[in-house]
Amino acid sequence: MASSTPPYSINTSKPHQSPHPNPKSHLHKQQTRPHRLQSSPSMLSSSSYNSASSAHGKFLTPSSSTSLQSHHLSLPLLGPEFRRSRTTKVISKRNLSSPRTYFSQTRSASAAAVDITARLLCSSLDDIQGLKGILGSFQHKLKIPEDYCFVLHELGNRDKCPPKALAFFHASIPLMRNSTEKGKLLTAVIGILGKLGRHDLARQVFDFGLSQGFGNTVYAYSALISAYARNGLSSEAMSVFSLMKASGVRPNNISYNAVIDACGKGGVDLEITVGFFREMLQNGICPDRKTFNSLLAGCSHAGRLEDARILFDEMIDLGIGRDIYTYNTFIDVLCKGGNMKFAVEVIPDMLSSYIQPNVVTYSTLMDGYAKLERHDEALNLYMEMKSLGIQLDRVCYNTLLSIYVKSGRYEDITRVCEEMEVIGIDKDIITYNSLITGYGKQGRFDIVSYLIRDMREKGVASNVLTYSTLMDIYSKAGMYEDAANVFFDFKESGLKADVVLYSSFIDVLAKNGLVKCAVWLLDEMQQIGIEPNVVTYNTIIDGFGKSRFFVEEGIGNGMAGGKGNCNQIVRIFGNLTKEIIQPMVDEATKKSEDLFCILGLFQRMIQQRVKPNVVTFSAILNACSRCDSFEDASILLEQLRLFDSFVYGVAFGLLMGCRDAWLRAQSLFDEVRCMDNSTSSAFYNALTDMLWHYGQRRGAQQVVLEGVQRKVWENTWNEFTLDLHLMSSGAAQAMVHSWLLSMSAIISKGQKLPQVVSILTGWGKHSKVTGASPLRRVIQTLLNSIGAPFHLERFNIGRFVSPGAIASAWLRESGTITLLLLHDERSQPSSPLTLLPSLQALQL
Repeated sequence: MASSTPPYSINTSKPHQSPHPNPKSHLHKQQTRPHRLQSSPSMLSSSSYNSASSAHGKFLTPSSSTSLQSHHLSLPLLGPEFRRSRTTKVISKRNLSSPRTYFSQTRSASAAAVDITARLLCSSLDDIQGLKGILGSFQHKLKIPEDYCFVLHELGNRDKCPPKALAFFHASIPLMRNSTEKGKLLTAVIGILGKLGRHDLARQVFDFGLSQGFGNTVYAYSALISAYARNGLSSEAMSVFSLMKASGVRPNNISYNAVIDACGKGGVDLEITVGFFREMLQNGICPDRKTFNSLLAGCSHAGRLEDARILFDEMIDLGIGRDIYTYNTFIDVLCKGGNMKFAVEVIPDMLSSYIQPNVVTYSTLMDGYAKLERHDEALNLYMEMKSLGIQLDRVCYNTLLSIYVKSGRYEDITRVCEEMEVIGIDKDIITYNSLITGYGKQGRFDIVSYLIRDMREKGVASNVLTYSTLMDIYSKAGMYEDAANVFFDFKESGLKADVVLYSSFIDVLAKNGLVKCAVWLLDEMQQIGIEPNVVTYNTIIDGFGKSRFFVEEGIGNGMAGGKGNCNQIVRIFGNLTKEIIQPMVDEATKKSEDLFCILGLFQRMIQQRVKPNVVTFSAILNACSRCDSFEDASILLEQLRLFDSFVYGVAFGLLMGCRDAWLRAQSLFDEVRCMDNSTSSAFYNALTDMLWHYGQRRGAQQVVLEGVQRKVWENTWNEFTLDLHLMSSGAAQAMVHSWLLSMSAIISKGQKLPQVVSILTGWGKHSKVTGASPLRRVIQTLLNSIGAPFHLERFNIGRFVSPGAIASAWLRESGTITLLLLHDERSQPSSPLTLLPSLQALQL
């Protein structure tokens, strides 16, 4: 459940990682240093800014083939006045993403400052008078303002108590001798409050400084911008930057770096970020390592690989040395783009610069491999870290847990959780969300309940993804009432919803055929400023007509009755929609109303320029299968023309039995073949279901055979075993006919069948009611209707079997072939000769 923000943020503050000398690993195989990393062409469009004039009126044209100008990048070219080796030692200490050590280790302080710090750390937050008393007893011994700033930093780094730092600031201000000293203290406290996540208090104290006449300084403004940047509040940071210029305060290097950093962390459009960079150059301010690190972070967030590579190379041209944060951020960009080969090739360049990969480097690479589901390579990095003695942090453990969850390695999950507990790393919300997802997919809702309780006991607040994940796992398990309750709990949580959360609950509604409720929720999300995406629309379209199937599938042990349960869900959702819903409304009337809603959705998609995808087409075809009449299905199918006339032409042509449609269908199937298996199989299932439902049985069979030849369904077809687990109702029935005809052809050649032939349907493990498999019932009905001698296996109710000898005898009967051959209602009947070539191709 995933956002666009990776679980590991390169720019978060981390403890200093000591280098590991002489590491031996596959990351260090290449010993030569590549000055330039070769990659794919620039991802950025050719639109560029007009070159801005610098203070000296000169610009650099880089000599390398990767120059900014040669790639049409919208970054300005730097003049000679910027091209010189220059230290960034001082500014790097201001780098918000740099590791910090306590100021007692890095800046001198008087003995009195150390003593008062110790006493303040032991003091009570509620004892304000005591704090003033401590300050009064030391004020004549403290150096102004250095010692006071030292104490503030220590309170922030070690006590991590914003109110105490704020109280010390207000008690110390009257002791400052002039506005300059007050301004230094103001800058220090703003920085500390921002670091502690209290940007609200940072703004309050900044406004206090302005009102008292000592806050209108470049340092105070820059500190507040940095405080917002730390907390990902890019809009607020840019607003303060504009206020700064409007107040007549000229931004400096620190100010520009802070606002660029805020844009990078806040996901601001890269062009806006580059605009601040251009302005910085126009004002004659030199960029430094911090500037480029922040620009790289912006490229990372935007997925602009080529732009990041150009910036990465340009640092060398400008004489700006790269540090561990530069390399890690660049590796993050490469990993997000799926370019793991290039990401690993950065390591030799790091080593040649005497920069050792640290825990961030490894965790970024692990996450990159994990997102590509290259789990073995990710786990190899984990083992490598352990062999090098690199201590894993929470982010590494979260990535590791995510891999184990996806792989279903639950013993390893338990081991990792115990290991985290032993070394004192607490689970965060990312850890819990990952575990909830994994155990929810396994149906271990007892463990899911335990994890939720454990979160509350340990004070870990749920986020939007937690609620979305819970709704998703409950919905997939058919626990719709639980999913609804999760949504109601979210409404009371005060969190800001996103499109994923609303789409998750709309999925719950749609799966129960509550299309009107789903559309009502769609209206609500748009009213509060959340724009639905194609997934949202696909979910509602696919929900058309599902209430009928819910009732049918609800027949089974352990359930009071499908209609009663459905009515209960309707009553629950009626509270949400705040309208009177009649659960017992006539089914035909409901279908008509739902069809009207679905037709309206198509117009909204066009108006909002929501681009449909193959899943949309599959949803429309599925909806057609659930219409009560061919006329309604034709109206619904006609909407497909609005999105893709070619796909519509194929679907409509096959539905009407047009022979020419097969020529176009071959081209469509070739395109679908290039997609992942789940998407392509869903499209084949939907198309086959529609054809089967409206009497185009031969056409449905031909579509199925095309899918088998293209290996759409994995491990489905075998000469003597048929696995229907991944197939829909119509596709499965067409497949049974084809498979039995294939065996008939084998027998006609004189071959014998094995001792047992079988058809697998599954026993209903993932059905809404466990054990009530709709597909099993459909296939059982089909086999009975054609008199096929198959029966359910004694110890596996998801497998139909028949002795080979009995099946052979039945297939040799004179009337069997006639039963197995399928016909189209709107085309000429088929003959065995026209079908056998396709069946023989499957046996090759």
